[in-house]
Amino acid sequence: MVVETHRSATSKRMRATRLRSASRSARQYPGLLLGSILLALILLVAIAGPLIIRSNPLDTMPRHARAGPSAEFPFGNDASGRDILSRVVHAVRLDLAVVCVVALVATTGGALIGLLSGYVGGLADQILMRFVDILMAFPGFLLALTVTAVLGNNVQTIVFALGVAYSPVIIRVVRAQVLSLREAPFIEAARAIGTPTWEIIVFHLLPNTWSIVLAHAALFLAWAVLDIAGLSFLGLGIKPPTPELGAMTAEGAEHMVSGRWWMSVFPGIFIMLMALTFTLLGDSLRDMLDPRYRK
Repeated sequence: MVVETHRSATSKRMRATRLRSASRSARQYPGLLLGSILLALILLVAIAGPLIIRSNPLDTMPRHARAGPSAEFPFGNDASGRDILSRVVHAVRLDLAVVCVVALVATTGGALIGLLSGYVGGLADQILMRFVDILMAFPGFLLALTVTAVLGNNVQTIVFALGVAYSPVIIRVVRAQVLSLREAPFIEAARAIGTPTWEIIVFHLLPNTWSIVLAHAALFLAWAVLDIAGLSFLGLGIKPPTPELGAMTAEGAEHMVSGRWWMSVFPGIFIMLMALTFTLLGDSLRDMLDPRYRK
């Protein structure tokens, strides 16, 4: 009985400590709190939206073409009579999935190359860094635009193009961190006892770069939201009639002059919200995890 009472008291103290820590983090990093709330809302739209809104986003209803917001269609209808609310919900789900894959490809590939380049060094490192410099000389969106124009506009090409465009950033950041750790005493001790190179990279260097990688991954999500929308706006993104926020905004922009604002405003709002969410999370994670920015 005494043991159970002690365990209960310990559990309560641990919960109270976690709550105080969460409250302190919320006060110190309000962007993290706001970003987390917005992310929860976006995930709710992406996961629960299609279950609540049963209309098919590809169904055309000519009699409702260009109809404004109403009780039946809260976001109105597009030029083909399709339900914009249904299309926005499915577009958020698609865009969220694509930007997550882009961030995963860029951070995984970039972090791996940065770790190997920084630790191995030598001629291979110098050649790789010159290639990275060439890639960084081009704006990421322009590089992605060129790749998609050459290879075609499909999801796989967009993921590859943006992954290549973003990876130089994480390569340089991770490499710089590895260079500062390569001669650290714990790394020298690991080499002295004969630890294989791959174990040093995976178990010693990678954990010390993980915070930087995580913060940049959140920022890559924000960049990808805007770049995917930009590619679709220019006709080089995901092909219609697949619901995609950038393509919907571009289609609706043609009707703005005639006063049909709903066709582009509602998709544009969700692009803004997603970009804002990941920017807030990325900046807050950088401030929390990177000692150079820690308050």
